[in-house]
Amino acid sequence: MDVSQSNGVTTVRIDVEVGQQIKIYLFSDAHFDSIFCDRDLFRRHLERALRDGALILDGGDFFDAMQGRFDPRRSMDELRPEYRRDDYYDYVVRDAAEYLEPFAPNMVMMAPGNHELSILKNANTYLTDRLVAELRHRGAPAVTGGFKGWVRIMWRYRNGNDGGSFLIRYSHSGGGHFAPVTRGVIDTNRQAVYLPDAHVVWNGHNHDGWIVPIARERINGKGSVYSDIAWFIRTPGYKAEYEGSDVGFAAQRATGPRPRGCAVITLEYARKGVMSSHIEPLFEASS
Repeated sequence: MDVSQSNGVTTVRIDVEVGQQIKIYLFSDAHFDSIFCDRDLFRRHLERALRDGALILDGGDFFDAMQGRFDPRRSMDELRPEYRRDDYYDYVVRDAAEYLEPFAPNMVMMAPGNHELSILKNANTYLTDRLVAELRHRGAPAVTGGFKGWVRIMWRYRNGNDGGSFLIRYSHSGGGHFAPVTRGVIDTNRQAVYLPDAHVVWNGHNHDGWIVPIARERINGKGSVYSDIAWFIRTPGYKAEYEGSDVGFAAQRATGPRPRGCAVITLEYARKGVMSSHIEPLFEASS
């Protein structure tokens, strides 16, 4: 596997056999340093990805990072006790790298969310990029993505036949910011208009979880009409704030409980140039 990045596009090149399956795990919104992060579920899903030999992508807000001195939302009660120290940012990066080290060989891309970009703006340190650098020292092929961007899965067959590509367009937000009725699903219609080339459009941020398939009529270069499916995915992440606090942000906004988890893309390479995809939600409710 080779991973590279240019102009906001992460390209993953892999060799496959006919009939082989490749899995891609889409994580976001772990809020790793928050006391409300469901680390048990997060680790179970990471371990499942490792067993599957999957590619791991992270779509932002891996860090919560709200407890720095500059942040008006800060509350030491919401920070895990081991991080309540003067070198909070430095220590949480090192600790996160150690936590993720067993999964480093499978980690392909980590993108920043609004929490990481807030730290970059106010404290002049880029937590996502620092974590990726630490993981690369531990054997990860990972690159740092943008707040939005593309991931191209490029494959070729080991028998020498040409392959193809699978295109994932991601954005940490992508609209639907805490939309109480639609949960952001209405934005699938907007994104379908301006993202016609994506096989998957993936968003995070608002801690809702859903998968919406949209069928499309297409025409190829030979003039043949066919249909395909664009998958629209929102991953909820792992922050159980509503259940854990009666005075926090979720309680004050009356957002209600959210699902937790990630999503899994399965690609199966059937024959030359042909690939099928399947999307599975790994969402769980509160225990």
